[in-house]
Amino acid sequence: MFGQFFRSLRRARQMDPLHVTMTGVRMGERFVQIGCDDPALLSGLAAKVGLSGASAVAVFEEADAERARRAAARIGALIDVRVVTPENLPFETADMVVVDDTRGSFARMPDQARKAVLTGTRRLLRDGGRIEVVERVALTGFLGGAVTRPDGYSVEALLAEAGFRPVRLLAEKAGIRFVEGLKG
Repeated sequence: MFGQFFRSLRRARQMDPLHVTMTGVRMGERFVQIGCDDPALLSGLAAKVGLSGASAVAVFEEADAERARRAAARIGALIDVRVVTPENLPFETADMVVVDDTRGSFARMPDQARKAVLTGTRRLLRDGGRIEVVERVALTGFLGGAVTRPDGYSVEALLAEAGFRPVRLLAEKAGIRFVEGLKG
C-alpha cells in the first residue's frame, strides 16, 4: 500500500523551473544529458530546447534508458535515448551537456569511467560549449540524508582536470548544486 503511494508521488513530481533555468539551456540548442537519475530534469530540459533544437540522453544501463523513454513519452518530446559505455558518446556536436548526478550515480562511477565520460563530453561539445553537472548534496523531504560521494570527490576538480575552463559553482539551493565548465 505505501509502496504504491510513494511511486505515485514520484511519478507526479514536476520539474523545478529553477533546475531548467540554472542549466541555461535554450530553445534551439543541441543538448545531451548524461545519465537519467531524475526524469523530471530530462523532461524540463528537452521541453525547453523544443522542436527547433535536439535532445539526446546517454545512459549506461537499460533501466535508465527506459526511464528516459517514459519521460519523453510523458511530455511528447523527441529525445534520442542511447545506452552507451563511458568511453563512447556517439553524438553529433552539442551546444550543452548536462550531467544528471542528482542520485549520485556519476559520482559513484569508477574514476576511469568518470574521466572517460568527461573526456568524451569535451570532445562532443562545440568550442564555447558548456557542461553543467547537477548534483544533489542532500536529499530533502520525508527521508532526508545526504547522497553518498567518494572521499575527496570534487566535481569542480574533475571538470578542471578534463580541460574545462573556467569551472565555477553557479548555485547551491535546496540541496542541489549546479557546477558549470566551458570548453575553450
